[in-house]
Amino acid sequence: MGEDGEKLRSKGGDEKVPIYKLFAFADRLDAVLMIVGTLGAIGNGLTQPIMTVIFGQLINSFGTSNDSEVVHEISEVCIKYVYLAIGAGIASLLQMSCWMVTGERQATRIRGLYLKTILRQDIAFFDTETTTGEVIGRMSGDTILIQDAMGEKVGKFIQLVSQFLGGFAIAFAKGWMLALVLCSCIPALVVAGGCMSLLMSRMSGRGQVAYAEAGNVVEQTVGAIRTVASFTGEKQAINKYNNKLQIAYASTVKQGLASGVGLGTVLLVVFSTYGLAVWYGSKLIIEKGYNGGKVINVIMAIMTGGM
Repeated sequence: MGEDGEKLRSKGGDEKVPIYKLFAFADRLDAVLMIVGTLGAIGNGLTQPIMTVIFGQLINSFGTSNDSEVVHEISEVCIKYVYLAIGAGIASLLQMSCWMVTGERQATRIRGLYLKTILRQDIAFFDTETTTGEVIGRMSGDTILIQDAMGEKVGKFIQLVSQFLGGFAIAFAKGWMLALVLCSCIPALVVAGGCMSLLMSRMSGRGQVAYAEAGNVVEQTVGAIRTVASFTGEKQAINKYNNKLQIAYASTVKQGLASGVGLGTVLLVVFSTYGLAVWYGSKLIIEKGYNGGKVINVIMAIMTGGM
C-alpha cells in the first residue's frame, strides 16, 4: 500500500465530528423521538434528587411526630414515594426506548449511505487508499459506536446533567453550609474520572486500529491464498497476524489497568466524601441546629447529583 494511502487514512482517522453533526441524518420521526426521549431523560434525572427529599421527610417523621401520628405521616410519605417511583419508571421507559429506536434508525441510514458512497468510488480508491477488510470493519464496528453515541448515551448524558443540576439545587436549598463543604471534594472526583476516561479512550483507539490491521492481514492472506501457499508464506502471515494481535492485547491490558486504578481512585474519593459528610453533618446537628433529615437530604442530593 502506498504512502499516499497511509497519509490519507491517518488524516481521516484524526478527524473529529461535532456531536450535533451525528444527527444530520435524522428525519421528522427521529426528531419527535429525540424530543420525547429528552423529556423522559430530564424527568428520569430529576426524580433521583426528589427522592432524597422524600427520604429526608421519612427520617424526620420518625423523630418529630407524635406516637399517634407516626403511622399516618409515614404512610403519606410512602404514597409520595410510590407515585414518584412510578413516574421515574415511565420517564426511564420513554428515555431508553425513544433514544435507542432513533439511534438504530439513524445508524441504519448511515450504513446505507456509507455503502452507497463507497460503491461510487473509483477502482484506484480500493487499490491505494483502502482495503476490503477496512471497509467491512468500519461498517460493522464504527457504525455501532456511532449508534451508541447518538442513541442510549445521549439520553444517559441528558439524564445525568438534569440529575446533577437538580441534586445541587436541592442540596443548597436544604443546607448550603454542608453542601458547600461537600463541593470541595468534587474537583478530586472530576480529575480522577477524567484521567481514567482519557486513558481508556486512548487505549481503546489503539486497540481498534490494531484489530483493524489484523483483519486486513487475514483478508489479504485469504484473498491471495494461492500466491501465499505457492511462496510458502503461511508462517510469515501467521507471525504478522500474531504481532498485530499482540499490539491489541497490550492495549487492552493497559485499558483494563487504567480502568481498575481509575475506578479505585474514584471510589476512594467517594467514600472519603461520605466520611467527611457524616463528620461535618454531625457537627452541624450539634452546633447549628440541623436535624437528621436535613443532613440526609444534603448528603444524598450531593451524592446523587455529583457522584
